[in-house]
Amino acid sequence: MKYPTLQRGILMTMALLASLALTAQAGKPKLSRNQGQGVPRHVSSTAKGSARAPAATYQYDDGSSEQSVAFGDGTQNFQSLWFNQFAVIPGQTMISTVEIAWGTPAFPQPIDGTPTTVCIWSDPNGDGNPSDAVLLGSVTGTMSMSNTDTFINYTFSPPVDVSAYTSFFVGNLTPAHPGTELFYESQDTDDLAPNKSWISANLDGSAVNITNPGSNSLVETIDSAGLPGNWMIRADTGIPTPTPTPTPTPTPPPGALWYNGDFNGVNGLANEDNFVGSGEYAHTYDDFIVGDPSGWDVNAVYSNNLENTDVTGANWEIRQGVSVGNGGTIVASGTTLTPIVTATGRSGFGFNEYMIEVTGLSVHLDPGTYFLLVSPVGDSVGVSYVSTTSGANCIGLPCGNDDNSFFDSNFFAVVFGAASDQIGFPADFSMGVNGMVSGGGVLTLESTASRKTHGAKGAFDIPLPGVECRTGLTRNVVVYTFNNAVTGADSASTSCGTIGSISVDPANAKNLLVSYNGATCNESTVTVTLTNVHDTMGNTLGTASASMGILTGDVTGDGKVKNGDISAVQAVQGQQTNSSNFRDDVTLDGRINNQDVQTVRSHRGDVLP
Repeated sequence: MKYPTLQRGILMTMALLASLALTAQAGKPKLSRNQGQGVPRHVSSTAKGSARAPAATYQYDDGSSEQSVAFGDGTQNFQSLWFNQFAVIPGQTMISTVEIAWGTPAFPQPIDGTPTTVCIWSDPNGDGNPSDAVLLGSVTGTMSMSNTDTFINYTFSPPVDVSAYTSFFVGNLTPAHPGTELFYESQDTDDLAPNKSWISANLDGSAVNITNPGSNSLVETIDSAGLPGNWMIRADTGIPTPTPTPTPTPTPPPGALWYNGDFNGVNGLANEDNFVGSGEYAHTYDDFIVGDPSGWDVNAVYSNNLENTDVTGANWEIRQGVSVGNGGTIVASGTTLTPIVTATGRSGFGFNEYMIEVTGLSVHLDPGTYFLLVSPVGDSVGVSYVSTTSGANCIGLPCGNDDNSFFDSNFFAVVFGAASDQIGFPADFSMGVNGMVSGGGVLTLESTASRKTHGAKGAFDIPLPGVECRTGLTRNVVVYTFNNAVTGADSASTSCGTIGSISVDPANAKNLLVSYNGATCNESTVTVTLTNVHDTMGNTLGTASASMGILTGDVTGDGKVKNGDISAVQAVQGQQTNSSNFRDDVTLDGRINNQDVQTVRSHRGDVLP
């Protein structure tokens, strides 16, 4: 069994090919077959059991033919076209070689030296039907090594580019042969890729249209002709063609507690559910360490995968105590039908890489070592490989460097084997955990205050809700204090005045400072509201509000400016501003003097609504 990994240059898809011999009954052209008896069937290295993806070779056969096929009236061959239809694999679009096996060991015939034309056609509308196929390229050659299941290479120079299509056809033209019917086309009869192999010919035996095979009078699958199977015809791209991708973007989403690192371009290990077949899975786990004494509260998990399929869901597990042959204990697990699928901008081996993320979790992990799996769920078409990493841009421990990963698969008959044994060298994989250190909790607003600077004496805060009695209404600053360090807010609004700026307090990362102009807001109760406050742990608080009454001169804070306020200022007149008397320094000059008394007196009679 081959390892379920990516390999450069000689990758093969898992596919099954078939060989069929078409013949005819006298008087009516038809397909017919030659089939031997008791011929041992062998399975090549490209048969099921190899999950090396993606293919540098497009194929449906396993390397063995059961029969060969001809088209004619029973006494002669008619000129005919034989071809397989393949879906284009992204990144493997330059077809450089077509491989064809001729005849079958089950029924040897003298066909070596027969001329043939090998062709590649487009599928313009991508429906898998050659009725609109158009010739993209052809080469002439002869048949050789027939009846041995040996594939003969027919080289296209320059290669044929199929990147503009989602599907294409590849095959050959066999000649008319009067007087004797010969069975040229090799067929694998397993038919594990039904309705992918076609024939095109003219029922009157006339020459076929090779440029537009859909214009011939007979165009049908060999399944519909009653000979299910696939032609032993392959298309090669050689080394996978690089797929242009956007500039790579940072992978860890905000709030990463552990990220094992970016794809290093080296390899990948199968990581999938329902890709290789219904109910079949291949799971790759890697370890992470919770080192904070209070533990972690996990809200999302993710893995980066090289893939070519539709992701219909994701399965995830967090385990402890995993060792060779032992799956340990599942701490938490689940399934989602709505994973977040994000292109990372990286690619390799003809695949683009996607981050498969499961969000909305609420999992507490105590300190210790854990093993993570995030496995995409597919639709039984295509494959997925979790990317290898060397720790670039990693967060937390380990950092893509401890080779403590495991592989478990019912498809590959591996029960928690060391991933390094499967991939062939020490390996770590690109995946991660998001959340917060326990005890940080959700983001909450703890307090608010109105802050003004009193000259050289510095800034002093009035707790809110409360009354802001000081002048300088064009230089209002509201201080919001949160339970966690914050990074900012999306916006701010005010019920009176205009917002200036939002910034993190350089003296305290738990504070957000909002400046605003409240020159028109005296004798008003003002509410200033923040929207979408973000902290350093990835949390967001939707709104945070501060409310204050603005009433210049109300040093006692009772909502009215009266003689008691004047007396309060006069009682400390002559003092320097400090933390006990700063409300009386209404003019903000750092000392309490007659100017403060006169300012309060000028507002006597003002009230809050």
